[in-house]
Amino acid sequence: METTEEGRLIPAEEITEQAPLLRREGDEGVRNSHPRLSGARSTIIILGLTGVTFLSCVSNGLLVVGLPAIAYDLDLPDHLLFWPTSVYSLASGCVLLLAGSLADIVGDRSINILGTATTALAILGTGLSRTGMEMILYRLVQGIGVSMCLPTGVSIITRSFPPGPQRNIGFASLGLSQPLGFSVGMVAEGLFSEAPGGWRLGFYGSASVALVLTISNFLVLPFDNKQSTFKWGDLLGKVDWVGILIASSCMGIISYICAILTDDVANIQNAAHIILIVFALALMPAFGFWMHWQGKRGAPALIPNSMWKNTVFVSISLIVFFTWAVILSSELVLSLFFQKVQLLSPFDTSIRLLPNVIIGIILNLSTGLFVHLVQVNYLVIVVSIVAAIAPLLMAIIDPNWNYWICAFWGVLLGPVAIDVVFTIAHLMITDIFPSSTQALAGAVFNTIAQLGSSVGLSAIAVISVAVEKASPYPDQSPAAIMAGYRAAFWACFGTMLFVAFIGLVGLRNVRKLGVGDDHERNWTQT
Repeated sequence: METTEEGRLIPAEEITEQAPLLRREGDEGVRNSHPRLSGARSTIIILGLTGVTFLSCVSNGLLVVGLPAIAYDLDLPDHLLFWPTSVYSLASGCVLLLAGSLADIVGDRSINILGTATTALAILGTGLSRTGMEMILYRLVQGIGVSMCLPTGVSIITRSFPPGPQRNIGFASLGLSQPLGFSVGMVAEGLFSEAPGGWRLGFYGSASVALVLTISNFLVLPFDNKQSTFKWGDLLGKVDWVGILIASSCMGIISYICAILTDDVANIQNAAHIILIVFALALMPAFGFWMHWQGKRGAPALIPNSMWKNTVFVSISLIVFFTWAVILSSELVLSLFFQKVQLLSPFDTSIRLLPNVIIGIILNLSTGLFVHLVQVNYLVIVVSIVAAIAPLLMAIIDPNWNYWICAFWGVLLGPVAIDVVFTIAHLMITDIFPSSTQALAGAVFNTIAQLGSSVGLSAIAVISVAVEKASPYPDQSPAAIMAGYRAAFWACFGTMLFVAFIGLVGLRNVRKLGVGDDHERNWTQT
């Protein structure tokens, strides 16, 4: 037996790919639980929740493009070059599940405001850093802060807006904030690199806006009843601390290994790193055994094993993992292609990445409006194939070709899948989890996405370096680097086709998604 919200029990034998796991938003007692909000307040809520994630990702983009100048200014040694970027992902990945679980007990509003304030101060600290170690510490704090904002943003949108276009737009805006923020950061750093204030300007601006959002969220985010009913004893009885520890430790180790491999593939030969890999692999079955034990004795289970019996949940998790692995990796390689192969300046590179920003805005907002009108598996298949065209074009490109022949289309089509999948995945995952654990649902989604990003970046680094070294061209020459990038783009192309296949098979029974209150369920199956 599995426990769901409001004490309802679902026998394990009822949990199949043809049956939804839990009570749906349309069920009696859940449909009318959303507050009445004016259009203006709804807009401010969505902007506040998405804005902090957007600004955090802007800082990531600023760091990626501005790293050479930052390393020079802060005298950052070569062996620490990857840490300002990696420590953010490492901290965020380790804290996501904890933050989501606590938000479901303590209240998502207070956790979100704390996370927003922490993120704002950390971004400001990054801009004020005078040494490399200071920057690394501030980036670690920023990762912790944003890990409080990501899952609570999901739960606040879920409880604030009923199923329908408004909620869809809220999730689409959350999706817009991450890839768009990263792209804007890369573009902005190219512009700031030639400004008097240099790389610090972007961090100062982002921190200023984030502080404004902290005040805005404090004033407009709707209160939840968990704050009034919270008891300190709930932290012991309603949180799966051991499950969080196992899952977060595994996530942290994998993120760390991926980070060091991205920096230098030869790091895998280190004995300590091999031990960590073995330990992470051992934690995976340990997590499954612990979930089984918790379910057997009726105790809280972080992610019940029964969820993995649901084809839709497994499929959308794989789609999120591989989509994030491909898109963020290919965006980084695109930026490096312009700078290291075509030898363009950061400013010229940022101009060429602008189509990525424009298509991201259009797709995310439009997805929230039409997602409930289209059969989900068809939508995933189409956007995955379209997104696969981008790395295909970059794999066959001649670096001497005009920008408009291939590179423009590679930049334009690349984010198509992630922009649409983000909205679809959030609607599905929040629908599968109980209404009482929506922050945990958001944490699970973001953990899967972040794990995909870490593994994707590491895999692309390993592939490109291996092919570059095996190429007949002089070491570190543009031709040798391009050989490695071609292999990376081919890998991204194949992965996106695999995502389309998962959508075809795994989501074949899902028809409508994100429908309104007049429907019986938030998604329906054939």
